[in-house]
Amino acid sequence: MMSRRTARDPGLPLLIWTELAEIGRLQAQRLSLETRIAALRPHSHRRVELEARLRDLTATQLKIEATIRGRS
Repeated sequence: MMSRRTARDPGLPLLIWTELAEIGRLQAQRLSLETRIAALRPHSHRRVELEARLRDLTATQLKIEATIRGRS
């Protein structure tokens, strides 16, 4: 019998290794930004800029994850 793929199974890791590496890199950048943001005052200009960058990184990461799920 053939087993069905579950919705959580993203496919073969060898075929999507570049995307997985990019997701890992983006996640590391996000964690770094979150640490830096936590150290700043709530309404500082630098914090606002870092929060905008964090939103952009998160959106990029979600797009890559969606393309991986779309392939499976």
